[in-house]
Amino acid sequence: MKLQSRLVIGFLIASCLTGAVATVVGITAINRNTLEEVQRKVQQDIHTAELIYFYNLERLQYQLEFISLRSPLQEAIRQNDPATLTNLEVLIRTGTSNKGDHSCLDMLTLVDAKGRVIYRVANPTAKGDSLLWDPVVSKCLREKRPQSSAVTMSLHTIEDQNPRLTSRVVIPIVNTPQSVKIRDKVLTEGMVLRAAYPIRGTDGEFLGALIGGILLNRDYGIVDSIKETVYHDETYRGRDIGFATIFLGPVRISTNVKTADQKRAVGTIVSKEVYDRVIVRGQDWVGRAFVVDDWYISAYAPLYDINKRIIGMFYTGILEAKYRDMKLYTIWLFIGITFVGMVIAFILSFRLGHSIIRRIRILKQATEAISSGNLEYQLPPGRSSGFDMIDESFNNMAKSLKDRDDRLQKAFQRITRTERLASLGQMAAGVAHEINNPLGGILLYSNLVLEEMGDDHPGRKNMEKIIYQTDRCKKIVQNLLDFARTPSGDMRQVSVNDVALTSLNLVKDQSMFLGIRVESDLADNLPLIMGDISRLEEVFLNLFINAADAMDNKGTLKIRTWLSTTNAVKISISDTGKGIDKAYLPHIFEPFFTTKDPGQGTGLGLSITYGIIQKHNGFIDVESEPGKGTTFVITLPSLPEEGGTAYSKGEDIG
Repeated sequence: MKLQSRLVIGFLIASCLTGAVATVVGITAINRNTLEEVQRKVQQDIHTAELIYFYNLERLQYQLEFISLRSPLQEAIRQNDPATLTNLEVLIRTGTSNKGDHSCLDMLTLVDAKGRVIYRVANPTAKGDSLLWDPVVSKCLREKRPQSSAVTMSLHTIEDQNPRLTSRVVIPIVNTPQSVKIRDKVLTEGMVLRAAYPIRGTDGEFLGALIGGILLNRDYGIVDSIKETVYHDETYRGRDIGFATIFLGPVRISTNVKTADQKRAVGTIVSKEVYDRVIVRGQDWVGRAFVVDDWYISAYAPLYDINKRIIGMFYTGILEAKYRDMKLYTIWLFIGITFVGMVIAFILSFRLGHSIIRRIRILKQATEAISSGNLEYQLPPGRSSGFDMIDESFNNMAKSLKDRDDRLQKAFQRITRTERLASLGQMAAGVAHEINNPLGGILLYSNLVLEEMGDDHPGRKNMEKIIYQTDRCKKIVQNLLDFARTPSGDMRQVSVNDVALTSLNLVKDQSMFLGIRVESDLADNLPLIMGDISRLEEVFLNLFINAADAMDNKGTLKIRTWLSTTNAVKISISDTGKGIDKAYLPHIFEPFFTTKDPGQGTGLGLSITYGIIQKHNGFIDVESEPGKGTTFVITLPSLPEEGGTAYSKGEDIG
């Protein structure tokens, strides 16, 4: 055999082996990594679904708080006269959608301190019975603070709350080929988002609670919100790519999974494997699951009531067909490349094999980078058009994960800051209590020693330094006590303009303000707020002094008040100082964080300010640009006027 033939045959064999190896390696890597990534994605999706669920619980609680602020609930409880509450009927909805609807409650009940029903908005004639059987209500009355959770209710109980809900509660049960078998033909229970908000009189006396509820049976607001947030209504071959479901036990009560006739699969049952894992053992389940009429990469997580009892499940799933077709496409792509390589092996065998392996390694690196947490990783553009679809899919996946991670971080930023401040407040009170007295003793005896020293005593300067540093420690301890201190309880109707002017008069004649021009724009007829005057003055003094420090005896301090479109009182305090670096802005409200030189501050001033505003049910934001100045904007809820409304913490108050 000629050398040329042997070379050609050798190249053909090498091409075949290379093509075969490349195909096997590529299919294995893509199959494994794609499956792992999809499973990881549905796990994140189920966590997102849980966050949206808890957001709806929190929104329900805030809505009850809003209703309690604008309705004469105290008088109704004291006088046992619900006649003044008939206007609350507009809050009871007639449909099943709560998107953008302020009338999104299915149940609204007012009870006294013993749990006795005073008024049911959706069923006014049913009153006088006790709701202490409800764990959410009983815990709220017992602990005298807001509570919320999902609960299960019987058909009879739900009819007492709202007779119009009967048709939504009763759901025919539909068995599917792989579902767990149950004897009941009809579901006669309901899952209800339940919240209770305590009602107190102006004297602080606990009077009762306002109870609200949303029936999840055939309510598609939460599941559609999950689908829109997580899957962006993406479709594949005319079918939605992602779905979400809420289960009561093994039965779907709210879902956007569709049956063959394009109806929501309400009443269908989960498989026995999933039921045993999630409901019976209380564990998450992730894997390939048959849902109604197709296969999905799915995730299930248990749903608990307020007593940590499993009452149902969350579900998110991605249509397997898209990823199955993607893998088949990749397989055929590799087979085609191998065939072409065999035909033109003497030219392209080596290059083609090398190119395929290189792209496979890049795909593997991409999946490993994303798996390790590098969500900003993007696949570089490849020369082979056959990989364009895979590259685009991975890049889109990475971008989607990064966007969702950013949204979750922003959603939890305020909650994390609040929890951190609360924990530090408890610690600060304990630390201050333990070291305050020893510091006082040190300061007392140091002064006594100093008095006994002559002016020329060699240790006098050292003793003066001890007294100075000890006094500084006492000031830090006092700041810690101020940080940990709760409102004094001296809450009264307050004019924000009066407090701002009083605070300004206290500092404007100080030496640090002598070179500073003060401009004020205070709105007339600004509504009053409920507040602790001394703590609010502390807020203004902290912000005024910080502004003066930033301007270094020159510049302009601007104070402005106005009423927002949502009836909230807003105050802005601006300076023309050196500003704050953008890298510092997320941390300025954190305890002990300061941009001042060592020894020039404790880093507690803005943390105390943040805590005071929060305890007044308000918010404080900051905007700053280095070299141009800083603006703090405070938002506080106003007292409702006659026939008016007050803003709720859950509203957009921009």
